[in-house]
Amino acid sequence: MNSKRLDALLAQISQLHFAVIGDFALDFYFDTITNSAEISVETGQEVHICSTPKAYLGGAGNVAKNLAHLGVQVEAYGLKGDDLFGREMTFLANKLRISTEHLLTIKGIDTPTYSKPMRAGEELNRLDFGTRTSQFQAHSPQLLAALKSHINTYDWVIINEQFRLPLLNQEILTELQEFIGENAIADLRSLGNVAKNTLLKVNEAELIKIIGDITQLEDQVKAWTSQRNKPVLVTLGERGMIYASPTEFHWEKAIPVNGPIDTVGAGDMVVAAFSAAKAAGASNPEACAFASLAVHISIQKLGETGSASPAEIKKLHHASGN
Repeated sequence: MNSKRLDALLAQISQLHFAVIGDFALDFYFDTITNSAEISVETGQEVHICSTPKAYLGGAGNVAKNLAHLGVQVEAYGLKGDDLFGREMTFLANKLRISTEHLLTIKGIDTPTYSKPMRAGEELNRLDFGTRTSQFQAHSPQLLAALKSHINTYDWVIINEQFRLPLLNQEILTELQEFIGENAIADLRSLGNVAKNTLLKVNEAELIKIIGDITQLEDQVKAWTSQRNKPVLVTLGERGMIYASPTEFHWEKAIPVNGPIDTVGAGDMVVAAFSAAKAAGASNPEACAFASLAVHISIQKLGETGSASPAEIKKLHHASGN
């Protein structure tokens, strides 16, 4: 892919309109000192000193955020609580011009939040809010009906599932696939076998759960895609990514990285960038190459679920000698 082709794709991406449906969350980072030597007068316990709180859209929200940074117009379909984290989620989405008309506020639930204390650049025990709420699926039909009524306005749909008790169950996912068409991708942490009619993204651990131990990766992926008769996108970390269908196989090698990286949210970046490129008219190898550029940028942003802008992608592409 030369620079002229990349510029054309980025220009087309800025005209796209996507829907993202699934498990929206907030990523809340803060630095902490646990050995402060300060004792609380009220409890007698040692005080942990915290600083530099930062919040980012997480889960399906991270995919939406990455799309927005690429220039895509995004509509969010999900749930949040009527609490401080929910208000922050709305603020961050609005800041990125992500439509929250279908990001429903539900009283009585906690906004799903991954609270991440950091020490010396490393994440400590995560503190999760609202990721095991049993009420989510009671609202799935309402969101599904709204998406179905607007489906013809979208160039692409992204389906996200990652909570232990997710928004979308097997029945809803089956119904969803009946009307979204081929311009869609599903990123499903535990329900991958349900994605029978759409492009499915999996990481290596999820792939092993589906096909068993990996001994001959290329042959096994080809056999799997032939069996399911639908394409897959497999992310392999430092080994890159594979796009495979019953008639096509492409292995995009990762761009080598020097220095520290943070791979949290890397899969979301791949989903967003690959989808944006495909919806803009890219071939499958072009979409993989575009996603490789974007994820290379995002993983070098430490202490956050990184994203990539068109300017950063063009700069990396030029530096790579293309």
